[in-house]
Amino acid sequence: MIAPISLQQLQQRFGGELINGSVTFDAVCTDTRKLGAGALFVALRGETFDAHDFLADIDGKVLGVVTEKAIVDSSLPQWLVADTTIALGQIGRLCREQFDGPVIGITGSCGKTTVKEMLASIFGQHHRVCVTRGNLNNHFGVPMTLFSLAPQHQVLIVEMGASGPNEIGYLCGIAKPGITAVNNVMPAHVEGFGSVDGIATAKGQIYTSLEPGAVAVLNADDNYADYWRGEMPEGVRTLEVGFGHQCAVHADNIELDARGCASFDLVVEGVTHPVQLQLLGEHNVHNALVAAGCAYAAGLPVVEIATGLSALAGVGGRMQSLSGKDGAVVIDDSYNANPGSVSAAIELLAQRTGKKILVLGDMAELGPEADKAHRDMGKLARERGIDQLFTLGTLSAAASIEFAAGRQHVQRNFSEREALIQALAPELDGNTTVLVKGSRSARMELVVQALTNGNH
Repeated sequence: MIAPISLQQLQQRFGGELINGSVTFDAVCTDTRKLGAGALFVALRGETFDAHDFLADIDGKVLGVVTEKAIVDSSLPQWLVADTTIALGQIGRLCREQFDGPVIGITGSCGKTTVKEMLASIFGQHHRVCVTRGNLNNHFGVPMTLFSLAPQHQVLIVEMGASGPNEIGYLCGIAKPGITAVNNVMPAHVEGFGSVDGIATAKGQIYTSLEPGAVAVLNADDNYADYWRGEMPEGVRTLEVGFGHQCAVHADNIELDARGCASFDLVVEGVTHPVQLQLLGEHNVHNALVAAGCAYAAGLPVVEIATGLSALAGVGGRMQSLSGKDGAVVIDDSYNANPGSVSAAIELLAQRTGKKILVLGDMAELGPEADKAHRDMGKLARERGIDQLFTLGTLSAAASIEFAAGRQHVQRNFSEREALIQALAPELDGNTTVLVKGSRSARMELVVQALTNGNH
């Protein structure tokens, strides 16, 4: 934290009841296994846990507690609230209000973590950056990022994820970004939003939450760009990025090298500087344009933006090229999957020489469109000349069926990860590229570990 906060400040600002007086703290803890004597403990509830069950023996291990149930026979200072998750966000909001540097908020269906890491690389050259760690991008994770703000930080970069309506608006109310971007809208987490239109509306809250004087970095290539233009609040400046030369931030002369990494000329309002990405896939050019737009909106010069983009070496589980068994190349894109990101992965794999194998785990949370979405991926892999498709899970069986349709392909769908690995291992050699992709629930990183002996 930039400065300590007291329970009295929180109670006066947000209500609730103080028990056993106030206490001042500069750290927050939500895990009873990681208690700190100088921290405030927030007793959160989730679908599978309730920290209130462990409060009886917490005396002496923390400074105070935020709770929905008063702890009897305890001298600990307590802030009694109706909802500890909301209270966590309120503490985060006070932390955010202590910070007066640029705050950039990023959301989107896929690629938002890569954009976040690109921004961290750009700003990290000359600024001290507070940035979302890992995938801590929800109603628990965003406050955690705000708690990590410290006096030395000059820039705050916040990734925001959502699995249902109104979540992005809620997170914006806590983090108060002044520069925001929706990287893209694709069929991801459709179950929670009801439709792709619902996703666009929900993600667009990162724009509609902006206050006058803020900057909206708009992906002009997205199907929902016109919708967002129409929803933009009065007094918000729009900076458009995309492949079209009419965009303030665009790319010229895109080329892929032998690795599959793109070089291009970054053009920002007429100023040009070359970029050589170290990330695989042409789709990362678009991620770079969104990051460049955000950095430019914060006042950074084009040369500094280009240098930072070129310096980013890679993001774990996202298009990482690894050395596999028997000389094979294993592209680890196992972090997550939706139809948009799988399509990008297939396009990357199609550009490789030699034998091309796609290993696909189930894409989760697609609702009624799940079967069609998996079939579409199987069809795309077939049409783009992928040599073999190995799938894991019941949903991805539809991709295997479509991939094999009309060709002499064997359906290679597996219900057990070990069986897939054993069937795949003999296919590996120095002329083979294997790309591994799937939603978090499919745990496809375990396939990557098996194919690479765990050497990342």
